Amino acid sequence: MRNKNTISIILPVYNEEGNIKKTVQDSVDFLRLQEVFKEYEVIVVDDGSTDQTSYILEELAKSFECLKIITHPKNLGYGRAMVAAAKEARFSWVFMMDADGQFKINSLNDVVNNISDYDIITGYRYKRADPFYRIFIGKMYTFFVCLLFGLRLKDVNCGFKLFRREILDFDDTICHAGAFYTSVFIKAKTKGYKTIEIPIEHFPRLKGKQKGVGLKVIIEAVLDLARLIFSKRKRGKE
Repeated sequence: MRNKNTISIILPVYNEEGNIKKTVQDSVDFLRLQEVFKEYEVIVVDDGSTDQTSYILEELAKSFECLKIITHPKNLGYGRAMVAAAKEARFSWVFMMDADGQFKINSLNDVVNNISDYDIITGYRYKRADPFYRIFIGKMYTFFVCLLFGLRLKDVNCGFKLFRREILDFDDTICHAGAFYTSVFIKAKTKGYKTIEIPIEHFPRLKGKQKGVGLKVIIEAVLDLARLIFSKRKRGKE
């Protein structure tokens, strides 16, 4: 029997014509069969795709009443896509998952067991199926942000996270790019929200190209971190 919990699933998309149909279909099928959330919605942010992603999403929306599509005319980046979707989320829990096929929605079963005791349930990729350079960059990023901001996490940017809706208040956000999740964790720590990190299975990308470590993305992430450091120092002086 379903309880009072409700959930908004957010899927950020940029040129994922080979993956997005299955990801959305699997997400809707999972939601229809699960018994934890009495109401649900799936929000897909098409962040300026230039392939057939937009067309595929339009066709899917004809079949799935729970599917909501947000379209950016040009690519604004991962953080801005997530902020746009979070502002539209209606329900008490918000689940964020990358839509490239490297996570499986049924792993959410392992996550929801913790919703009674925690405010954030975040995954870490315990056997990350990525090239070495991506794994190295991810580990170095996590190490430095944890050192700088006193966080205790294995995988800050793992794209598989469940939040209580009230945590995702972006009216005063200063990060819209690579440090998006870092800023959320810092705010959650400041406000005393409880976080647990659990292992999530990670799969090789079978279709499309990986994104997220280009020069533009790295520069924006560095600028985001600089803003966070400045904000931290400013608070320390107050």
